[in-house]
Amino acid sequence: MNKDKTQMQHVPIAFRIRLGVTGHRVLQDEEILREKVRDVLKKRIYDLFDEHSKRIIRSSLNTPVNFSILTPLAEGADRLIAKEVLKFPDSRIEVVLPLTKENYLEDFENEESRTEFEELFKKARRPITLKETNLKAEYSEGDPKEVRRQAYEDVGRYVVDKCDVLIALWDGQNSRGKGGTAEIIHYAKNKQRPVIVVFTGAPHDISIYEGHGLDGGSIGQIDMFNTFGMPEEEQIAYVDNVYKELFDNAEGKEIPEDSKKLVREMLLPFYVRASKISKQNQTIYRHVGTAVYSLSAAAITSVVLGVLLRKWSIYAFTLEFLILASILLMVIIANWRKTQRKWIESRFLAEQIRSAIFFVVCNVETSPIEVPPYMRTAHHPDDWMVKVFYEIWNRLPEMKGCQEAYCRQCNEFVRKHWIQDQIAYHGDKAIDVRKISSILEWTGMAIFFIAMAAAISHLIFFYPGREFQSKTLEELLIFFAIVLPAVGAAIGGIRSHREYSRVGKRSSNMEIILRELDEQFSHANTPEALESLLRETNVLMLRETQDWLMLMKFVELKPAA
Repeated sequence: MNKDKTQMQHVPIAFRIRLGVTGHRVLQDEEILREKVRDVLKKRIYDLFDEHSKRIIRSSLNTPVNFSILTPLAEGADRLIAKEVLKFPDSRIEVVLPLTKENYLEDFENEESRTEFEELFKKARRPITLKETNLKAEYSEGDPKEVRRQAYEDVGRYVVDKCDVLIALWDGQNSRGKGGTAEIIHYAKNKQRPVIVVFTGAPHDISIYEGHGLDGGSIGQIDMFNTFGMPEEEQIAYVDNVYKELFDNAEGKEIPEDSKKLVREMLLPFYVRASKISKQNQTIYRHVGTAVYSLSAAAITSVVLGVLLRKWSIYAFTLEFLILASILLMVIIANWRKTQRKWIESRFLAEQIRSAIFFVVCNVETSPIEVPPYMRTAHHPDDWMVKVFYEIWNRLPEMKGCQEAYCRQCNEFVRKHWIQDQIAYHGDKAIDVRKISSILEWTGMAIFFIAMAAAISHLIFFYPGREFQSKTLEELLIFFAIVLPAVGAAIGGIRSHREYSRVGKRSSNMEIILRELDEQFSHANTPEALESLLRETNVLMLRETQDWLMLMKFVELKPAA
């Protein structure tokens, strides 16, 4: 693999501020307003970050801060702000339409306005339409003006809900219709969304409502991803191995070369990076977790030895202190380095990129990452790994849809190297974790019963008034009666820390669901059916990863109590 094929990894992932827009359709002094908007974009936006976030931005030299504009592209303010945002390097536009495109175009003044709309609209990768039913088909009589007004209110609220900060060009007057500028600004303030108002009348003052401000916390995680050190030779070898595993087979040879090239050059370098970060931190997290429980039992052992062997007590208690200090130090360092968070969040990113590979192969746009409300305590739509995934995906050319000629080949490839591969993975994982969990469980039970036997033996042989006396035997029984429960607790702690039982059950369940899905793929003979099943699979994989993230997020590293 040539070096130029890995260049994509060296283009840093940006932290992107999502700007929403509202304002009037008819504007005076447009040139002055453009200057004011430029001032907002260059300076005022950054005032919304708290001091901690500003420090992160200043220290994250490898992570640029870029803009994305979310807009319905109405006449006037929407387009003026969109054009100014798009002048900034690597800025993007996201379009959300209140009505079908056909119905929406009817509201524009003239052909020149519609042409301007089309020029901006085609820059958006995946436009969203909130109302997909054509009004003429839905309402056969009259002009459904109330439906239009409601649609404009809905799109204004959507922009507020999805943006990081709202920029408004406003005359300061009350709304003159449903979903008007004043109403949307009021809605944004009620949501505590930051709002920057550029007043359209002289002297065109700028007013800032901070709301909950902008959070730059994820910049640090994105910068970690950008700066993660990995030798080039190792990365090239890793990419080659994954590429061969995917495509060096009968099904892979049928996939178009252009698709495979996109996967190799624009997805695999990031997949490798996320996987490496995840594996590295998983190893640290698991080793520290095992050490905490094991050393806790060792600390108790040293205490018992100190009590039983008085002449060695100073050494035993010194050893106990050193063990406890080591436990504390390992936990502090691991938590300071955020090993658990880096492990599970990088694994989440790696899994999303792996799923994206199959969408690229089939030339289908990937589904948005939706986060159900019940997951918000551990996972949020603005998490750094979600932002990074979208940045990676949006660098790819737009996917035009699966071609009829390659539908069968794509189906076979997806079944063999995604569905069936995951079936085998979850089947093997369920067996492995159940085996490990069973070994630990039975070992713990055995130690428990040996400890009980030691306690009973102590009662039998050294009951008060009995003639039988052996100090060595008594000390051994005391030693085992105290130490063995500690060892058993350590084994139980390790088993709980690794979540073997729940992980095994989840994998068994996933295997069953995936087998059912594989059967559905076997009957998907059209591009439409294949695309539908791709999205269904993506949602399934996403939910499985999110559930795992939720499970592991709260399995924290801490000294064993």
